Amino acid sequence: MFPLAFLSLLTVVATVIATPSLLLEVSGPSTVYGIDNFNITTTVTNAGNEAVRLLNHPRGPLSDLPTDMFTITNRHGFSPDFVGISAKYSPSAALASNDRYAFTVLAPGQSVEVHHDISATYDFSTSGPGQYVVMMKNFNTFYYVADGKISALVGGSGHAFHTINVVGNARSHKQRIDAHTGGHCEIWQKRAIDAAVPLAEKYVRHALEDLVKGGPNSAEYKRWFGPALHGDRHTSVFSHFETLAGSNFSEYAYFCNARFCANRPGVLGYVVPNHFGAISLCDSFFNAEVGGHNSRASTILHEALHFSKNGATDEHAHGETLGQELARSYPHLAATNADNYEYFAVAAFGDGPGQGDASVLLTQVHFGKHILDL
Repeated sequence: MFPLAFLSLLTVVATVIATPSLLLEVSGPSTVYGIDNFNITTTVTNAGNEAVRLLNHPRGPLSDLPTDMFTITNRHGFSPDFVGISAKYSPSAALASNDRYAFTVLAPGQSVEVHHDISATYDFSTSGPGQYVVMMKNFNTFYYVADGKISALVGGSGHAFHTINVVGNARSHKQRIDAHTGGHCEIWQKRAIDAAVPLAEKYVRHALEDLVKGGPNSAEYKRWFGPALHGDRHTSVFSHFETLAGSNFSEYAYFCNARFCANRPGVLGYVVPNHFGAISLCDSFFNAEVGGHNSRASTILHEALHFSKNGATDEHAHGETLGQELARSYPHLAATNADNYEYFAVAAFGDGPGQGDASVLLTQVHFGKHILDL
């Protein structure tokens, strides 16, 4: 649940924007026998009076990608280990693609169901069988398109959840996600990657220089990581970039034509966090500029940050506007959000802000078991 201060901020914006009403439900069987049968369904319903066009971003309930979109906890407080993928996504790239796979369009009263294979995304071998509560993660966000612009619907309260009993074998026998990193790259794709790698490394070096010279009081640090109130946050950010500086991006393994890229407009690439050095790149990556926000170079930096060895940054929010909102209202989340590191590094180099996601508007929506009045 989000603090009231954040909701109040978003409400001010919502007063001038016609905000859709959405109902999100999480459902599944009451009992499953063996982890391989653990499936959850998310249902999104348009409870408003007008059609709504939603982006299918990889961390949201409209995507069936094996991303870390759920909080799963048993009665002892233990959770399974995440073994899925972390993806770089650009809402503006998805919109610009004008690809039908980028959107879900719901007429008034219409619903859509998406099925999620939990066993392919989480490893229960440590937490074991038992009763689990499955809930959408905090900062659960929808992106919708109206009048050619993207707005972010940030869930406020009434988190949707489902309780399920897992009986029997808690070890999955399905093929691991990291077997789907992709295939070889064509010569032109290799050239596009090779052109971006040196710039990505420059972004890291300039980020470190900015953190040393400006410290936590620089304008760009505050923009992407929040007020300079806690020195430990600055230390953590510096540590992430220092670790990256020890990497040689040219030695990473890059894969093209990957399984989870197909029909995913706006997804530039993804990694399996524990599979160090392997980056799968999608069509949106090769359609991007070599430098700048949401570019080829910044994507390489972004994906490298997801590796456990490099700090395992998360995907709390996509795009520049939500990234800056994290820094203002949730700086502890900004310090673990890959987009914030990416945009800070690009700014430190002097490439400046991108043009696409900067137009994303923040609005407020409540969704859960019940529809709340807006």
